[in-house]
Amino acid sequence: MTSLFRTLFFWTLAIGIAVIAVANRNTVTLSFDPFNSLSPAIAFEVRQFWIILTAGLIGILLGGWSSWLAQAPLRQALRDNEEKIRRLERENEVAQTIIVKPSPGRAMDLRQA
Repeated sequence: MTSLFRTLFFWTLAIGIAVIAVANRNTVTLSFDPFNSLSPAIAFEVRQFWIILTAGLIGILLGGWSSWLAQAPLRQALRDNEEKIRRLERENEVAQTIIVKPSPGRAMDLRQA
């Protein structure tokens, strides 16, 4: 089921990207000079779909990064809890080695005394 979902998602995404690329294949000027629009210092002639797809990719990366940062306290709490579990397991093992379990013959001797 997961494989089917991944396949459908991939092909839908691939077809969507192809449609965007075909519909926006004209060349535009990408300028990084906001003060001089007639003769910009830094300008590139690129296909419009590259701008659209790059903006989408940057948005996905920034969204993933912000989600990762938002989950930092949860990951820290998980690490703390795992360390506490390991510490308690070690204490439990030590306590079990200290406890002397009486043998059945010794238990009888203690009752008679």
